[in-house]
Amino acid sequence: MQLLPDHALLMAPMVDLSHGAYRNLVRSFSGCDLFYSEMLNARIVPTEKPQTSLYLRWKRTDDLIFQLLGNDPERMHLSALKLDGYAPFGIDINMGCWLKKVTTHGWGVKLMEDLNLASRVVTSVRSATQRPLSVKMRIGYSLDREVLLDFASMLEDAGVDFIVLHARTAQDGLSRRARWEYIAFLKERLRIPVIGNGDIRSADDACRMFRITGCDGVMVGRQALIQPWIFRDIKLKLAGMDTKESPALNAVILSLLCNLEESFPEDVACKRFKTALFWLAQNHQFGHHLTKLAGRCHTVEGLKGCIMEFFAVSQS
Repeated sequence: MQLLPDHALLMAPMVDLSHGAYRNLVRSFSGCDLFYSEMLNARIVPTEKPQTSLYLRWKRTDDLIFQLLGNDPERMHLSALKLDGYAPFGIDINMGCWLKKVTTHGWGVKLMEDLNLASRVVTSVRSATQRPLSVKMRIGYSLDREVLLDFASMLEDAGVDFIVLHARTAQDGLSRRARWEYIAFLKERLRIPVIGNGDIRSADDACRMFRITGCDGVMVGRQALIQPWIFRDIKLKLAGMDTKESPALNAVILSLLCNLEESFPEDVACKRFKTALFWLAQNHQFGHHLTKLAGRCHTVEGLKGCIMEFFAVSQS
């Protein structure tokens, strides 16, 4: 049975952005095969409830991969066991986050410095679920290909079903060019699927990553926030078809706001909307002005009025 669709397209996990409201927006344009949740802290997940948690909220889970953050094998096991009960597509272990607030605890990419502990973490999560298990990782702390291969081979042997490689080092953060050659390197040497991540800014970029690296799938992060319809365009490009015109930006922005209003308490909805608007507004010449105006609003109705007024003026 095939684990992933051909030329799989995935939306990356992003703090305060990979929530159900944004997923629903992206789904409305079609094209994205799998979504990742925000990072879910294994210290907290076992006691969280969907009724009260801001992170365990969804309308569907069949295309959702829960991403776990932590390095304690027992807590990771308990968290995976609980998340498995919500019937997601799969579970992912975060071994790629480079932020100091994460790595200072030994989580995220820091696990790549301890192969034995990383192996124990994978084994503990693997024993909690029969669903697809992935690891999102980076090149590591150096550009040593053999060290990378040793680590990825350990993941494969421990029961990981596919790997997502963000082709930057821990030190690179989100800067520097993504090193796609490392995606190709792993793809050539592993038996399990390899998903490429990094520097996808257009449908053409995604097609080029598939062609250059031979990867089994492409994960899109920041560009999917700017253009939630990018997965639709990638699918069309892969099929040799022309892409469609971009949708009306005001309708996209209002749709997200409505999704947020349905998903979260008003104060949280407003906060997350402003976080998302920074990205969506990049499609407009005067988007910075829109984000500034929205920043002064404190209610959903106020935000709706602000958006409608801005586009009425800018389109006149």
